[in-house]
Amino acid sequence: MKMPAIKADNISKMYRFYRKPAHRLLESVLRRPMHTAFSALEDISFSVDYGTTLGIIGENGAGKSTLLKILARTLTPSTGSLEINGRVAALLELGAGFHQEFTGRQNIYLNASLMGLTEKEIKARERNIIEFAGIGDFIDRPIKTYSSGMAVRLGFSIATSVEPDILVVDEALSVGDQRFQDKCIKRMKGFIEAGKTIVVCSHSMYLINELCSESLWLENGRIRKSGVSDEVISSYLAFVEQKNSVPPAEVIPSMGTSEVVVEKITFMEQGDEVNQISQFSRLEVRVDTRCLIDVFYGHLAMVLEDQNNNHIFSAITRDLESGPLKFEGKKTVYLTFPRICLQKGSFRIKAIVTDADALRVVCETAAGPLSIVSDHPEYGLLWMEHEWKL
Repeated sequence: MKMPAIKADNISKMYRFYRKPAHRLLESVLRRPMHTAFSALEDISFSVDYGTTLGIIGENGAGKSTLLKILARTLTPSTGSLEINGRVAALLELGAGFHQEFTGRQNIYLNASLMGLTEKEIKARERNIIEFAGIGDFIDRPIKTYSSGMAVRLGFSIATSVEPDILVVDEALSVGDQRFQDKCIKRMKGFIEAGKTIVVCSHSMYLINELCSESLWLENGRIRKSGVSDEVISSYLAFVEQKNSVPPAEVIPSMGTSEVVVEKITFMEQGDEVNQISQFSRLEVRVDTRCLIDVFYGHLAMVLEDQNNNHIFSAITRDLESGPLKFEGKKTVYLTFPRICLQKGSFRIKAIVTDADALRVVCETAAGPLSIVSDHPEYGLLWMEHEWKL
């Protein structure tokens, strides 16, 4: 039987908070509790096979970073057991593991040696690490002079250059410019193709869905749901939508810079703008975009959701044989549904602009509601052709 890359069994992490530093000493002397206990993680159990990319999602304070630190072995669980088979490289908080007084070059040797590389192996990789980080002369300056973006560039370059079996990444792709994010995505895709195991935490649900085959949703330190990414993400977004009561016409901020923006989403029937349409009618969705740079190559995705934020249908231009779209100036794209088979109700459309790899979200905009009216008495989500036989 093949061993999993990661196996967590009933992991919990408990922290003790003392009102005063002296209470820690008094507790040991008086043999009675002088602290308040806080449980960051409780009974976390999961397994990750080799070659699997696992996404970890959840709201702030759910325990995601604590779990990643345990997987990276910078924290030990209070209870439970963790089995990791293979070399682990981790990129957690910006600058974590860097000596602030050391130069970038010195930190390469420090961090890579902590990951198990010999000095000879580090020297062989040094040039590639520096080139990938792309921080120029700053490589020989102290880390304390680096911006957050420069620190994460160097950290990601080191973590992915030591040829780990398991890569643990916490929101690394949310920092840096477009070029750096594209380089990171391509390197991570190379890891996936090479059969490496990746655990990634991100607030970008699109990135998690595209990059991760499986996901784990944490809520208040416990696993709320785990399984196939699109199912877990759909449940999580429905939960967030209901909790926050997000308006249906919300413009959702994207990760990174917006090279292309969606200016308007229009529902059309026979050339006229509508917000209500009859079941079985032909629906055309018009998306007007504007490119903020000279030229950008990417894809446009459309996501149809119901009023509870459940994902019903999606389509992306990546499936076309013509390759990425060329965004230049203003561009209009149409998506046509020849026959709407949805039952009556309220729906909305999300338009998502991505990069050419369909991984980095450039812009994400939601529009609606669109009402479907119907005379059919049946309930449910879709109307399907059917026949009774008695």
